[in-house]
Amino acid sequence: MARDFVLPDLGEGLTEAEIRQVLVREGEVVREDASLLEVETDKATVEIASPFGGRVEKIHGRPGQT
Repeated sequence: MARDFVLPDLGEGLTEAEIRQVLVREGEVVREDASLLEVETDKATVEIASPFGGRVEKIHGRPGQT
């Protein structure tokens, strides 16, 4: 069963972040809390963790995109 992953709330009123690095590949199996993306906001660079385990079906963003 496919589940959508939406960028979590980054706090402090931030509404967007630039993808710096995608840390997984399509088809890869990840566990809960595994790092998926590295994103940069106006204030910091942070890694975004998976809220659940499973297989990465499709990656919709690439480095440099907001």
